[in-house]
Amino acid sequence: MEGENRLILLGRYPQQFVQNSLIPEMEKNIARYGEFFPAACEVFRNCRQAENSLYFHHSYAESEIPMGQEYHHIALMERSRLLPGPVQVCRSKVLCFFTAFRIQPSPSAMRGHHENSLIQFPDGIPPMIWEELPEIGPSPIALPERQVCLF
Repeated sequence: MEGENRLILLGRYPQQFVQNSLIPEMEKNIARYGEFFPAACEVFRNCRQAENSLYFHHSYAESEIPMGQEYHHIALMERSRLLPGPVQVCRSKVLCFFTAFRIQPSPSAMRGHHENSLIQFPDGIPPMIWEELPEIGPSPIALPERQVCLF
């Protein structure tokens, strides 16, 4: 499973935090510093309120992961290893990534970096996301005991 652009999710941002903090900070950074990646900014403008989508903080990317990456499975992990148990079928698509520094839309997750992402689940957000991922906000996130892996 390594090297397949898997994405390890550490936490999810609540909608109120996204609306009140995350999006205004991005808009401020774009106004102040310009658009780092105009194509990614356009995708974000069109998809930021996409149905069945959430904003996430994810672990270090094992490889460059492009915006638009699609996944077909979801599973639980602990300490970077899949937990025994069923792997679930789950369609998902990364609509956009976001830079960690001067946060704004980005066309890819950079290898080796923790970053944020907007992910859509066309068939509905799976219960595993709600049950296993902590909500995060303005304070730094501690590595949760369990993670959710998309692959």
